[in-house]
Amino acid sequence: MLRSFPSRYCEKGFTLIEVIAVIVVLSILAALGGKFVVESTNSYQSTQTRSRLVNTGRQAIERMTRQLRIALPYSVRITNNNTCLEFMPIASGGNYVNPVPDVANGASATSTISVSPHVIEFGSAQFVSIGATTAVELYGTNPVSRATLASRTVNSLSLSTARTWQRNSLNQRFYLLDLPQAFCVVNGELRFYSAQDASSASVNLNSSFSVMADRINATTPFALGAGSENRNIIVQFNMAFVAGGNPEVPGSGESVAFNHSVMIRNVP
Repeated sequence: MLRSFPSRYCEKGFTLIEVIAVIVVLSILAALGGKFVVESTNSYQSTQTRSRLVNTGRQAIERMTRQLRIALPYSVRITNNNTCLEFMPIASGGNYVNPVPDVANGASATSTISVSPHVIEFGSAQFVSIGATTAVELYGTNPVSRATLASRTVNSLSLSTARTWQRNSLNQRFYLLDLPQAFCVVNGELRFYSAQDASSASVNLNSSFSVMADRINATTPFALGAGSENRNIIVQFNMAFVAGGNPEVPGSGESVAFNHSVMIRNVP
């Protein structure tokens, strides 16, 4: 007679419920891990984008600041419906020896001015300015504080025509000026225009220019605090540098706003 004995070994494995539970847990972990990686990548790209915007903005602001440092204070003006900041760079300067003919002293007009020794330090000398107090006196077809320079020596200035000035400088100072330059925000671009017409009322936006930055957002990019004989001129920049590209790409639409002031020392 055969007798049956229980097996000493049992088959071991996972039940269907256990397998499903493991799959669910792994799916959750994968989703959370993937989300963490995506968010970390997006955050890094956004940081990189903002860093590039900051660098671009700083370079543009620094360039404008440096160029305005050598501008004749009263030559700075806002034109083209508040989108352009125009100025006349100082090429050289010094003191003239004798008072020039002006409205107050009634002396005869002259085309020669004796001056102290001077050298051209920046650009080229196109104009002479004496005693200017507003931008109106420097621009236009009949400026009362600006004359065209015909020639010069170390100790003498020759004007294109004999003239009487509006007033003498308090310290008998003269300035040699280069052609006007301008910074403008046009079609979302920050542009630099050189060699502008001093007789024009505005900047010629169709003339040649260089692009300093694009995707600029600014309602009033420039503001001007008027100066006086004992107060410096303040220029303010208010603009935002915006990242472009595909809106679905991380970092697109990021913007960095700059509000910067530049003091232009007034030496009458």
